Amino acid sequence: MQNVIKTANELKLLKTTDVQILNAINFPEPLTDDTAKSLKDTVAEKQDEYILLFIKLLNNIASEDSVVFLLGNLNTLCESGEFTEAFATVGSRWENVDPIAPFTALLKKDSIAVVEKNWAVLAAILSVCKFEAQEKPSNMLVDACLAWLGGSSKQIFTAVHTLTLLLRSPSIRSLFTTKNGIPMLTKLVVTQSDVQLTYELGFCFWMLSYNDASIVVMLKHNGIAMLHDIIKQAKKEKCTRVAIFTLKNFARLQLAQHGYQREDSDHTVPTVDLEGNRLNIFGDMLGLGLLRTLQLMSRRNYGDADILPEVDALLATLEKNIEDITSFADYKQEVLSGRLDWTPVHKSEKFWKENIKEFEKDDYKILRALGTILRSDEADAKTLTIICHDFGEFVKYHPQGRKILNTLEVKNKILTLMGSDNQEVRVAALLCVQKIMVQKWEFLGA
Repeated sequence: MQNVIKTANELKLLKTTDVQILNAINFPEPLTDDTAKSLKDTVAEKQDEYILLFIKLLNNIASEDSVVFLLGNLNTLCESGEFTEAFATVGSRWENVDPIAPFTALLKKDSIAVVEKNWAVLAAILSVCKFEAQEKPSNMLVDACLAWLGGSSKQIFTAVHTLTLLLRSPSIRSLFTTKNGIPMLTKLVVTQSDVQLTYELGFCFWMLSYNDASIVVMLKHNGIAMLHDIIKQAKKEKCTRVAIFTLKNFARLQLAQHGYQREDSDHTVPTVDLEGNRLNIFGDMLGLGLLRTLQLMSRRNYGDADILPEVDALLATLEKNIEDITSFADYKQEVLSGRLDWTPVHKSEKFWKENIKEFEKDDYKILRALGTILRSDEADAKTLTIICHDFGEFVKYHPQGRKILNTLEVKNKILTLMGSDNQEVRVAALLCVQKIMVQKWEFLGA
């Protein structure tokens, strides 16, 4: 602090009272927990005086050491939500004061010592500002973070840490999503082994999961599988915690489609993914084995008291909705509508085992409907893939499946589809034919 005071005096920036209040926070570096608390307590007594002084110093001092020192103190002070809010709104209490200007000017600096502290302070302030009033600096900082996400390890750490602060703002969550930032974060998780970075990436996803549009993008980029992997591989409970919190928000989005209101969400609830398919969040969770993982987790003891209640709540939600997402009534409605989608029932072993006899009703009405769609010239590749899959599952689980299928006049069509130009259709048809040819599934361990 003495170097800051000396430099400021040389520039004739300080009054006697300014020197006095700066000396009052002249704590040795690095700050300890005790001195950090003393810093916050002292500044809280004359909050606006300190805020105005910090702004004046940062606007006029060029010395990197002094700037880094001041930013370091501000980083500590911004741990207090009350101080951050006061800093962000100081312009409404004092004329001709711009609380953002010193930090946007410093965005031009390339010194890592300045960047990592400046970005953190600016992010903390922007996260509590009205977005409309600070849209330009918000865009500038988000763009800077995106650029550094593809840089060196140090740059990645700095960018991700900054995002943990920025993404607390609902408007910046939307901005980050529209700028295609989510795929960059998911790519980092896949290649990451550092515990702290994994945690901060998970924290970013948690913040983004309060924006339903962001969840839809995360789903496209295998968000559930990624979060499941974080849970299974977590070396620290804090990584588990943010992954569970994020999955809880995913589950809330699915529930919202059935009348549950997400009061904590940023936007209107979407019902389809980016390709226009109905969201199958619970089905994806079940298909990836999350139910079993949660069941195992519910039997453990955790040092973090927040984890187990959240695990139990998510587990209860999944168990409660298993029957709803694997009901034959829903399957029947889907088939008779003629619009097939990869809803959870298609890949649910439980559905096929428990409902296989339902296919016999009304002279195999549902199977015949599938056959009609299969032979239709209007069926697209996805529909053909699903029908081949479902016929294969019927043969697998029904004791007379092969014989019944022969009466439906669909086998030749499936054989024809083995030569389809579409790879997914071709593979699904091949697998279906293989199942038709197998005599006893138990011999294959199926």
